[in-house]
Amino acid sequence: MKIAIQGYPASYHAIAAETFFGSNAKLVPCDSFEEVFEGVKNNKVDYGVVAVENSLYGTINEVYDLMHDNRVWICGEIFLRIEHCLIGNPSAKRKDITEVYSHPVALAQCRKYLDKQLKNAERFEHHDTAHSVIEIKQDGSKHKAAIASKQAAKLHSMHVIQKNIEDNHQNYTRFFVLQKNKGQNGKANKTSLILKMPGDAKPGALLKALEVFAKNNINISMLHSRPIIGKAWHYMFYLDVNDGSHTDNLQNVINELNQQGCSVEILGSYQSSKQIDTAD
Repeated sequence: MKIAIQGYPASYHAIAAETFFGSNAKLVPCDSFEEVFEGVKNNKVDYGVVAVENSLYGTINEVYDLMHDNRVWICGEIFLRIEHCLIGNPSAKRKDITEVYSHPVALAQCRKYLDKQLKNAERFEHHDTAHSVIEIKQDGSKHKAAIASKQAAKLHSMHVIQKNIEDNHQNYTRFFVLQKNKGQNGKANKTSLILKMPGDAKPGALLKALEVFAKNNINISMLHSRPIIGKAWHYMFYLDVNDGSHTDNLQNVINELNQQGCSVEILGSYQSSKQIDTAD
């Protein structure tokens, strides 16, 4: 089974994929989210895993736009605790570090720590947390450190200088599991969909549409707007609802929304995930 991920082994995408599929899954590293979607869509892999939201950073708009454009199916989700570590070469100590490398989001999530403990160290953005560990290992300097997972340090035989350096320990990332074709899951209790208002929408149209979910006893757990390309100041809405797409309640919602002139596209239906904590 091949699983496409954005990033490299021991990245947070890799940890999420192995959490969902098991450690025997064959990971296919990709340099971008778009490459993950292309792999799923063109049958180069069986599944893809992409981050969609972080509890501190917010939604990842690029992934939502790719879901709209590529029409793959969401078949699962993972909530993963993100534990950032300061990682150096075996002889490195914190006082030695003058350069820190990591993904820009990881650097931002450790800003307070860096400002206080490594205020004179220069920060360098990298496209992947785990690969930043590879690069400082290849360099060999005790003055360079990376921010990544403890799994990345273990994989590359590097030294964890300090664990849990993220500014807020309630740092979770939500990942979607993608497959090419629509699937049926009788145990699904969560559905992701796109809602578009009618072209001649009147004031209160969105409120009227959302009330349909409440009337059918369905909770909306996430609502996120994105612009409709080519229609300035018009928006589509991504929703997560706490019900499976196979239920009569959700089908009633879709039928009533269609009667209002709204369009609804289901992106996937899956079992909700518990928050996974990999920290020691």
